[in-house]
Amino acid sequence: MSTETPRKDRRVWLVAASICALVVVAGVTTATNTNALGPNDLCDGWLSSGDVGKTFDGFGRVTGKTDHADSCFVEQSGWLPGAKDAQVALEPLSVNAVDPFARGGWDVSGAQNILPGALPGAFDQHGNGWVSLPAGCAAIGDGTAPGSRTVLHVNVRRGDVDPTELARLAQGAARELAADHDCAPAAPQPKNATADLVAASAPAKSDPAEVCGLDGFALGAEAPAGSPLREQTSGSRDDSWFCDLSLDHPATGLPRDDEREPFVRLAIIRNPELLAAAKERRFDHAVCGGKETYFAMDTATYVYAPDTPEEKAEATLFKASDVADRFTEAARASLGCA
Repeated sequence: MSTETPRKDRRVWLVAASICALVVVAGVTTATNTNALGPNDLCDGWLSSGDVGKTFDGFGRVTGKTDHADSCFVEQSGWLPGAKDAQVALEPLSVNAVDPFARGGWDVSGAQNILPGALPGAFDQHGNGWVSLPAGCAAIGDGTAPGSRTVLHVNVRRGDVDPTELARLAQGAARELAADHDCAPAAPQPKNATADLVAASAPAKSDPAEVCGLDGFALGAEAPAGSPLREQTSGSRDDSWFCDLSLDHPATGLPRDDEREPFVRLAIIRNPELLAAAKERRFDHAVCGGKETYFAMDTATYVYAPDTPEEKAEATLFKASDVADRFTEAARASLGCA
């Protein structure tokens, strides 16, 4: 009696079992490290898994969930080599009416990447930041700020992100959130295809006769060892533009070489969604090229940096009121204000 047939059957069974095992392993690997078998829409349709995946470094399976406060939490995870864990929270928050220009809480500046357009925002180099929702969406945000408006706050909790892609993603999510609450937007498709970030410049020494690149804005031109000022700018003068000024210690020869916070922050505000906040602060105002324009200035730390009269003299700095006057005059001339 031949034993060949049972052996063949056994081999066929082993091959089939191996194939099945490989299929299972491949399926598990695919399911736990990619979104090939997962849902495309995340967080009640605010975002697509593909768009979320573009924001994270490395690769992995992308998931998302919302909570009772309309916050969206997206994660990337996986166990294959090259897969990276990451998590980002997008949370609608109620902010004070004068934000982002509240005294002592200036939450937008020349050090941030600026998102222009109908849903403006600001993001740091790590991707943390905010996107403003339309004024009619004030009731969405979690919080109790009086006379408030809502921003979609973005917090990178874990991992690395592409700041530009994350800003696009956040603005797309803000559009969907506003549409869900019947206070406007939605539209541009795909969901994250909106305005690009305007990247902040690298900090650099100021030209004392053209500070912040603004023709006619002159400060500290007689510095003892070149310009004592360091500047960083972002945004655009057609929308909203920002400049931070700090002291460049190697230029001044001052005893401390630690990096100081900017001693003054300047802004030209023309974006309609930010005008109300600037108006609340009663900044200087004009109509420039037919556009409502505010010239904003935050000097909350001016008296602390430099600290002493001797340092101020060494840096040849003007007093804060003179800085404001010189800045506004130069900005008005640059924009051809009425």
